Amino acid sequence: MLMKAIDTLHVSAVGPDNIQPGQTFEINEGDGAILHERGLAVPVEGGSVEGDPEPAPTPKARAK
Repeated sequence: MLMKAIDTLHVSAVGPDNIQPGQTFEINEGDGAILHERGLAVPVEGGSVEGDPEPAPTPKARAK
């Protein structure tokens, strides 16, 4: 799931560097839920979520 940091975080599963406030990052749903419950990050609307199918592409109109 895609999350946005509210505070400076260090999540070793995401990478070796700190995650700064306002920065987005990808994390599994379980860990993302914990960060959200603790008020450290919020889910990003429209972010990728594991298990959800990709939206179908919009068909293009044909030129006549």
